[in-house]
Amino acid sequence: MSKPEKRSCIDLIKPYVPGKPVEEVERELGLKNVIKLASNENPLGPSPLALQALQELLPRLHYYPDGNCFYLKQSLAEKLALQPQQLVFGNGSDEILSLITRTYINPGDESLAVSPTFSEYEFAMRMMGGIPRAIPLRGKYFEFNLDELAAAVNERTRLIFICSPNNPTGSAVDKERLDRFLQQLPAGVLVVLDQAYYEYADCYGSDAGLEYVRAGLPVIVLRTFSKIYGLAGLRIGYGAAPAEVIADLNRVREPFNVNSAAQAAAQAALEDEEHVRQSRALAAEGQAQLREGLMKLGLEPVPSQANFCFVDVKVDSRKVFQKLLQRGVIVRTGDIFGYPTYIRVTFGTAEQNRRFLEALEEVLKR
Repeated sequence: MSKPEKRSCIDLIKPYVPGKPVEEVERELGLKNVIKLASNENPLGPSPLALQALQELLPRLHYYPDGNCFYLKQSLAEKLALQPQQLVFGNGSDEILSLITRTYINPGDESLAVSPTFSEYEFAMRMMGGIPRAIPLRGKYFEFNLDELAAAVNERTRLIFICSPNNPTGSAVDKERLDRFLQQLPAGVLVVLDQAYYEYADCYGSDAGLEYVRAGLPVIVLRTFSKIYGLAGLRIGYGAAPAEVIADLNRVREPFNVNSAAQAAAQAALEDEEHVRQSRALAAEGQAQLREGLMKLGLEPVPSQANFCFVDVKVDSRKVFQKLLQRGVIVRTGDIFGYPTYIRVTFGTAEQNRRFLEALEEVLKR
């Protein structure tokens, strides 16, 4: 068969590699009670209020969703002290990254990010023929150097991606440094402040970026319901930005891009502050448990502001991954981020964390 000639940028695109699903591991290896600490999901699951909202929605699934996410938008705008026209929703915040590059990137335009970081920034840029550039994080704790990032801006820079807390390292940027960074930028550059793990961090003030939106600065803050709200399976995230930026994104947004179930569950989850508190507390306990256990094994995890840690296991992470898999524990290898001896581990329940530490000790001894 003959096929159309593919775009020149396609060969540069690296498809996203997700963490292995529990069902796949249980099926392939014949295991039971597999635990997944690979994708930074909330081990508590969704809020009971979200589950109740889903049950109530089921009889109405034959209707198309509200393409404007009206009720969810009103609730979130009130919670964040924003205007509804300053919000856009997507099929996960990944889709909003795609909306941003489809709106603002022409072939040859450039973006800046740090390295290592979330791979979807590069993916979204490559899809539009853009050129992603990266500035390495510094030191054993993977610290941001925003002055260096600002100095790398040139006349072709259109977007700057800052993931804070950063995936996979867990390191973050505080408000004071962000303020100074924004003051250094020239006109015509949009900063994408990805805060998927914002609710877990303790380095921010109460606004954590939204004050830039209210001031009309060229910043779009991305957040998600996949992490602390436990709704990863429904795929819903949002962006907050000045109204003119949101209007641009809505021009390229697909109709009905957020399904009805996701909207209903997200709106209910916003009301369950106790679930968020418990989820944050569990992550803090998990971080302490894993840090203590890893240090006993002679390993030092990177200090994290998120619900996961990045740790150098000092051997090939692919081999460690496979040996842990055989013991019913799924983690994330660091080679996909350019760090082949690191693994990324989500903080789970106390029992899940114990199983991981025992399995890792056994693997490293062998």
